[in-house]
Amino acid sequence: MKNSSLLQQCLLTYKKIQQEIQIHESQLPDEIKWIEWGFGASMQAWLNIEKITAGYRFINQQEEVCFYKSQKTRFTGLIDYFAFLYKSVLFQPEDYMKRGEYWRIELNTCNEVISRVKLACLQYKQQQPDTDIYFLQHNNQQPLLFGSNVSIFNFNNTSYSCLLGRLIALKKYKKYIQEKIYNEIPLSQTG
Repeated sequence: MKNSSLLQQCLLTYKKIQQEIQIHESQLPDEIKWIEWGFGASMQAWLNIEKITAGYRFINQQEEVCFYKSQKTRFTGLIDYFAFLYKSVLFQPEDYMKRGEYWRIELNTCNEVISRVKLACLQYKQQQPDTDIYFLQHNNQQPLLFGSNVSIFNFNNTSYSCLLGRLIALKKYKKYIQEKIYNEIPLSQTG
């Protein structure tokens, strides 16, 4: 599907937004401002892609599946990632000494939810052997659930596309947490 103009445009837009996120991370005065900017920029990029696809006629089924399986999930995962960041940074303890425990709990929770999402994806594949056809039938049947509380997230009633986006977000979030633990927690607290 390398010849698809839609998929090329999505890929370019995604690369551009990633570069802008990196640039703004070092330029914005504090982490919350960067997270807010990143969320807004990611959301705007996705909304622009949605406008393009509103009247777009997919070349074939393969292009459509590729769009919903890889491109949509990348963007929704990035948006969800910033929602996770915002919540976690906003609620981190102000007491520097309590942050280590907070981020370790976040990491444990994140690992647990990653396992649950992977299991839900596996169950989809087992229930729907032809996930590509399933993708086409359910690609936009559900609203996007950005930043929803993972403890009440209903894995059984969530589309495969949303689960894949959530998995992307959680993996990015896990890396972020690991960097927080490594870079910000005093060595005496690491265990």
